Amino acid sequence: MKSPYFDISQPLMEKWKSQLNQLSADKQRLESWLFVQASGVLFVGKTGELIILKKDVFRMPVYDMTRSIGLFCGFWGLRYKVLVDSAHSMKVIIYKADAVERRLQRASKKFLHCYLCYPFGLSATTFLHEVGCRWKRDGRVPHEIGIALGYPLKDVWGFMGFRRCHYQGSCGWQIFGDPQYSMNMRARFDEARKAAVGLLNAA
Repeated sequence: MKSPYFDISQPLMEKWKSQLNQLSADKQRLESWLFVQASGVLFVGKTGELIILKKDVFRMPVYDMTRSIGLFCGFWGLRYKVLVDSAHSMKVIIYKADAVERRLQRASKKFLHCYLCYPFGLSATTFLHEVGCRWKRDGRVPHEIGIALGYPLKDVWGFMGFRRCHYQGSCGWQIFGDPQYSMNMRARFDEARKAAVGLLNAA
């Protein structure tokens, strides 16, 4: 099953859908939703995806939700971290650890360590742990999470005011400097989401 954007093994997809059909209706709904939300990570190399699970929508105990996320990620070779667990929602990042670590290596050391005061020697685990701590402490999402979400670094640093780039518009995140790369990336993410919906609906 091929497209210009991704290639997924049909046997793997069939195995996942077979397992999906054995779950309760609530767990099927959650895993299907996760599949669409994480499509960029699964299919087109997006580093991570921030997912907000509203507890009144899924109406499942937190333990069952996190277990379902863990099983989903385990099947697809991904990792997850609950960044913030509030009364009404869970903010979770689903990610590829090696991809996050490559992004951290490419990120400006001056911005990351001197301006933002992150420690040296960061791994995906320690970076996301610190992001979660800062989010809970400050009550707002740290913008540097964009590193782990795979946004162009020029857009992450431009949004934070660390680089003097002109604002060029928005495509789900704010674009700074040359917009073409960002727009192409967004098109890949959108295509992956459409493909994920099609795969779910396929007989």
